[in-house]
Amino acid sequence: MKTAFLFPGQGAQSPGMGSDLYASYSRYREAFDNCESGAGMDLKAACFEGKGMDGSDAIQAAIYTHSVSTLRLLESEGVKADALAGLSLGEYAALTAAGVLADANGARLVKQRGAIMDGAVPPGTGGMLSVVGLSLDQVSAAIASFEHVYISNHLSETQITLGGLQPELEAAKPLLETAGARMVVMLAMKGPSHCPLLNEAADRFAQELAGETFVKPNNVVFSNVLGAPYPADADIRAILCAQMKERVRWHDCVEHMIASGVTRFVEIGPGGVLSKMLKRRVSRDVQLYSVQDEASLEAFLRANGNREEQA
Repeated sequence: MKTAFLFPGQGAQSPGMGSDLYASYSRYREAFDNCESGAGMDLKAACFEGKGMDGSDAIQAAIYTHSVSTLRLLESEGVKADALAGLSLGEYAALTAAGVLADANGARLVKQRGAIMDGAVPPGTGGMLSVVGLSLDQVSAAIASFEHVYISNHLSETQITLGGLQPELEAAKPLLETAGARMVVMLAMKGPSHCPLLNEAADRFAQELAGETFVKPNNVVFSNVLGAPYPADADIRAILCAQMKERVRWHDCVEHMIASGVTRFVEIGPGGVLSKMLKRRVSRDVQLYSVQDEASLEAFLRANGNREEQA
């Protein structure tokens, strides 16, 4: 069985995430405390109580820390992956899983990433729009007349997120609905992401990346920008810098993993959004799991032979 670990992005957070795992498992605590030290902020209050989660710096550090700490716990139980992928922010957890980044360094880096993204456009001027029910070509045609509306995330065959300036996103909504979209909803994001409005922010982030140490991956890691695995000679800094301002090709990553023979997907971190999207795509013989708390962790370990079934 070929297994892929998936890591969620911003928006998956919820108050209380990881609190039961921190209380029950020493390996989770060890990894969490290490990431918290790297981020230099109170991530227990952020994750366990939802405090201070009003900026992308805290949100991204919190999601990354919960995801990586859960990953380390799974690894301690002998669970391994043949491929790694993460949506947007989640790509940093995937790179950490492949040994490219140290846990604490990754927490520090995504905190800076979030702060820089929040400052990309003036508050209240930009946003994100979720579109469900149209193909990539249909969405592209519907927004062609707008100068500052971009496809930011190609999530699945009929699920796309747009980034842009708020007035133009609002004006695009009725056109997308007329084109046949089942749902067009503004997301609760401080601003846009993965589009040219973040060109200057990506240049600032490049300075943060320049001071970071990256090691070659010890596993297959999928790049959001490429929609395919990182090449052996990849310039990881350049790709991560591009990820901030270019479209996320998650749909291509998923199709690539399926074509490569992945038959077990394990989403690690809060929300379960990625596994829910996959459920609509894969056949019944593909195994899908979301591991985000003690109950889902123990259920996964029992289902996969790492725990004895209770009588």
